[in-house]
This record gives sequence, C-alpha cells and structure tokens, in this order.
Amino acid sequence: MKQSTIRRWGPWLALVLLFAIATSLLSWWQFSRRAERVERIDQVIQNYDLKPVPYSDIDWVINPDGSSDQEWTPVEVTGTYLPELATVVRNRPLNGQPGFLQLVPLRLPSGELLIIERGWLFASSELVTPDSNPLPTVGEHSLTLRLRVSEPDLNREDVPGQIASIDLPRLAERFAESGEVIEEHYGRIVTEQPSYQDAPFPMPKPTLNEGNHLSYAIQWIIFGVMAFAAFFWALRNDRRIRLEEAGLLEPKQQKRTQAVIDAEYEDLNQ
Repeated sequence: MKQSTIRRWGPWLALVLLFAIATSLLSWWQFSRRAERVERIDQVIQNYDLKPVPYSDIDWVINPDGSSDQEWTPVEVTGTYLPELATVVRNRPLNGQPGFLQLVPLRLPSGELLIIERGWLFASSELVTPDSNPLPTVGEHSLTLRLRVSEPDLNREDVPGQIASIDLPRLAERFAESGEVIEEHYGRIVTEQPSYQDAPFPMPKPTLNEGNHLSYAIQWIIFGVMAFAAFFWALRNDRRIRLEEAGLLEPKQQKRTQAVIDAEYEDLNQ
C-alpha cells in the first residue's frame, strides 16, 4: 500500500478497529448476561418444584457472588407472625400494574426472625402506598416457603413502613429490638395455615425466558464485521476511481436501469 493511501485511510482504519473493539466488548457483555440468566433459569428448574423439606434440614450456603445453589428450595416451617413489624417493598410492578410486596417477620422456635414475603399488593391511586394491606393475625402458623437470597441495598432513603428492596441486613437493623433477623435468606410464601381469604396476591413462578441477550450479542458481532466490510469496500472503490482517473483502468460502465433510460430519453427530447 502506498504511503499516500496509508495517510488517507489510516485514520479510518483506526476508527474501524476501535468500533470493532467496542462491539466485541458489548457482545461479550451480552453473552455474560445471557450466561447469568441461563444459570438462574436452571436453578429455578432444578429447585422450584422439589418436595418441601423441614426448614431445619437446609444447610444453606452462600456463594462468593452472593447467590446460593439452594435458592427456590421449598421448605416447611412453623413460627409466630409479628404483624406489627410488617413492611412493604415499594416499586414492585406485576403484569404491568404498580404495586408492593408485603414482608412480615416470623419468629421461629429458636427466637430468630425469618422475613416472609407474603405476596403482592395493588398500589393505591396515589401510587405511594398499597391500596390495601391485609395482615396475618398473631399466633402460630405453619408455612411452606421457597427460600430466596437477600436483595442488594439500593441506597434509597428509608420511608416509614416501606423499604426499597428486600435487603436483609437493613431489615435486621430495623428490627434489632425485636430479635435477630436471619440475613442469609428470606422466604417467599407458598401456603400458610391458618389461611386467609383476604391476603396478598401470590407471586407467580419466575419466567424461564432467557431474553434477547443472545440475539443482541450476535448483532454486535455483525456490526463489527459490517464495519470492516464497509471499510474495505470504500478502499477498493477509491482505488478503482483513482486508476480510472489515471487512465490505467477502463471506466466502469453504468448499469442501464430504467432510471438511466428515462434520463437519456428526456435528454434527447429537450
């Protein structure tokens, strides 16, 4: 390649390389997000429909990334609700409807408090509180739960009776005077005895759809390839034009499309 060609096209090649690197990183990011999503789906498939086991039989282990291989495992537990400590998790839409999640601590025979997610509540017309918040009665209850890991702290301001996420360490601080809160997991309710006619809406099974991460990853790869294809096409076209100008190559004949024929006809009849 001639020195003059390198000077003209070098910056464009560098730009294409930078674009290809960016699309490769974005593609890798989408592949990583898909892998995480597939892992969560596999965990739901593996644990969600298992036969419930006694809560005391669970040897709960937290992985370094904060997940647990036992998440979604059904367990059976007995304890006493503390409805006076009920809290709602705000900004939890369901099926396109704004709403909240209801959390009620359950005092276990050991004295520890297990946070129970009892279900979903419709938002009021003002969207800042639930439309209704039916609570369980005080007394012993037998529950079937699916265990979940703590959600991250969103660093939002506290609102009386509300919380931004199911952040168990923060809930442990909030309920410290009432007992020691279990911070490794909480329970999403499946059934409770005694049951209540007026109760939060049960949360549905998590979706098993892995989303569009794979298609997005492939699209970013295609964009990178297209950038190189466009660069080499432009370089080849520029070389052809310069050879034609220098008389070293016969000019490329224009295709006789209908538009060209119509233009010639108009020129002849002027």
